[in-house]
Amino acid sequence: MLACFITALALCVTSLPVFAAPPGRSTAPPTSATAPPTTGTAGTAPSGGEMSGDEAGLGPNMCKKWPADKKFTITIPREAELEQLVQWMMTISCQKFIWNAKIRSGKVTILSPVQVSLREAYAAFYAAIESMGLTVEPAGDYFKIVESTDAKSLNLPVYEDGKPVPNNDRFVTQLIQVQPDNVKDITDLANKLKGKQGDVQVVGNMLIVTDRGSVVRRLLKIITEVDTGAAENGEKIFFYQLQYADAEEVAQIIRDVFGESGSSGAKNSKAAASGGGDANFSRVIVDERTGTLIITTTASDYVTILRLVQQLDVRLPGGGGRIHVKRLRNADPKELATVLQSLVQGGGAGAAQTRAKGASSEAGVGVELFSGDVKITADEATRSLVIVASAADYTSLEPVIDELDRDRKQVYLEIYLLEASVGRTLTTGAGGHFAFPVGANSANGPGVGLISSAPSQDVNSLVLSPQALQGLAGGVLGPLLPGSGQLLGLGSDIPSFGVVLQAIQSNDDVNVVAEPHIYTADNKEAQIEVGRKVPTPGALQFGGGAQGSSLTPLQSINREDVTLDIKVTPHVKDETSLTLDIELEDRDVVSQDPVLGVTTTKRRIKLENVLARDDLPVVLGGLMRERELENTQQVPGLGSIPILGWLFKRRVKTKEKINLLIILIPHVVETADDIRRIHERRTRERYEFLERETSFKRRDLATNVNYRTKAGLLANIDREARRLEAEELLLRQAEAELTADRITGEIGMSPRLADEGEDDGETSAAKPRPRPRPSTTTK
Repeated sequence: MLACFITALALCVTSLPVFAAPPGRSTAPPTSATAPPTTGTAGTAPSGGEMSGDEAGLGPNMCKKWPADKKFTITIPREAELEQLVQWMMTISCQKFIWNAKIRSGKVTILSPVQVSLREAYAAFYAAIESMGLTVEPAGDYFKIVESTDAKSLNLPVYEDGKPVPNNDRFVTQLIQVQPDNVKDITDLANKLKGKQGDVQVVGNMLIVTDRGSVVRRLLKIITEVDTGAAENGEKIFFYQLQYADAEEVAQIIRDVFGESGSSGAKNSKAAASGGGDANFSRVIVDERTGTLIITTTASDYVTILRLVQQLDVRLPGGGGRIHVKRLRNADPKELATVLQSLVQGGGAGAAQTRAKGASSEAGVGVELFSGDVKITADEATRSLVIVASAADYTSLEPVIDELDRDRKQVYLEIYLLEASVGRTLTTGAGGHFAFPVGANSANGPGVGLISSAPSQDVNSLVLSPQALQGLAGGVLGPLLPGSGQLLGLGSDIPSFGVVLQAIQSNDDVNVVAEPHIYTADNKEAQIEVGRKVPTPGALQFGGGAQGSSLTPLQSINREDVTLDIKVTPHVKDETSLTLDIELEDRDVVSQDPVLGVTTTKRRIKLENVLARDDLPVVLGGLMRERELENTQQVPGLGSIPILGWLFKRRVKTKEKINLLIILIPHVVETADDIRRIHERRTRERYEFLERETSFKRRDLATNVNYRTKAGLLANIDREARRLEAEELLLRQAEAELTADRITGEIGMSPRLADEGEDDGETSAAKPRPRPRPSTTTK
């Protein structure tokens, strides 16, 4: 159960420095530092709300040890650092820890779908520490956290025969006593199976193994089985590292052919019952990490078994190397590698674990896609996939790659943005004033009396603006009053009286035709953005001081984006229909006002799964809008007088109509002739535009064709004939390979050795063949 729990944990490690404990931890002290939580508290709620001591209201450096039979939920945050991990373990176990702040650390995530016991929490803690490259060493009443590379020199617990080794990732030292005749063989076996940071020392017939507890338990089981069988039957230990075949499958074939005997008394029992050969062995053990067979048998029987293994461990037709390079023609290697890696993640690892446990295929609930581990890496420089897999797995994976690396259909999109707007604006107004001097005998000089009617800034008889003289304008002004401008802060003297009349109508007609076109591939997003930043006049500003008088306007300049941005993703269903995902955004300047500045408009359309037909237009959207606006500014009371009231008010009447239409025409490109027709049509339209709208001379584009690289009809026939001949040759080679005679006759059983007195029990025929180097197959 403990091993299953550790396997269910997902540990995600990223190397980062240690930081402070997480904020927000409650500081309310518990009622007791060591008493188990009582029923009904937040820590032991039986309704499924059980939480670890880290979340049970404990403050820093406080703990509440959980009973062994109580379970709780692991509440460590994702990507927890070392200090958070140790703080959590301390709160639930009341253990004391020491570590150097400079040790290498990282981040770890612990996930468990079910509640765990204190023993299972210990296992998760040690596994998380191991994933950070650390280990735990007892130091008196404390536990010291150190790096795993220094584990061999630490004061580790020592275990002897009969004392069980803990099944966790803490480093321990195990003393193993073996038969004197098997010391060398078992030492070699231990060195092959130990962990990366493990160590094996030999003193007499005693092995001193230092490694993680889980690794030591596996070593101890294998060494006990091997040493016991060899001692009982006078057998030896033989190694054979496979190059091509799967180690577990070969081991099962050996068991089925020759039978397996647990002791000398039971020897030949299974072989005789199943019709197996005369060669026998005590045990066949598989080390999946190195792909090695560990066989305990006599020297004469090993020769027979070895000949069978050598006939099974051969390269498969088409290449048996584990490294393959697949060049892509159309697909993106990085994207395809991601898709394939997600496909193989559920195949190789699960299959290996199932075989290691001896489960049959009939007992499985799913289908194993791959027989071993498969790793896929993308090389963007050469647009290739580097695949590390067995030949059988690569043979299964290659058709999937070919299917995903098909030629994509091309799509040419024409988009028409048609907009017409009509605006009519009528402005009428009048203004007047009367001014006279007052207090002529005053010691400070004469003053100014003023009566004014100015319904707007444009129609103001005190200070005439250029806008007041536009359209039909009229008025009368009296003589200037000396000193009136200084009193009013206008900078210049004002007339003694004045009347201004204005009437103006403006028409705004806009017709916009935008025709962007995009060439893209099936299921590939294409984007086109056309536009610029244009300087536009901003609003008028009236300021005083260093900028001039308070009524002197200042013109600001703004820069506005005038762009057309289109994103389209086509999905071709067949030769005549396709669906489109479209996002269109259009920004344009509508009008410019000297006071209010620039008015811009923004139109945005986002559509998904729009069904369209090849070469047929589709109306994506449209707008028909009509707006009327009337604005009146007047002097209260006087502006309401019939007829005479027009001298005291200003009226602006605006009418606007907008017609907007967005049309898209898709073209599914099947052949090169389609591309040529599109090019000719667009080129012809450009020439017509230049000749009709401009004075530029027509200039034909140079289209030089290198006929040395082109092929005519006879060359195409010759190339197709050569391709058929090459394909026929491959078929004959494949047929010859399938019908070739393999092993004929029987493998000799129990051949007598040339020299019975050799210590190693091997002849030249029994020596393993030189191992070939791994090959790279390029497709």
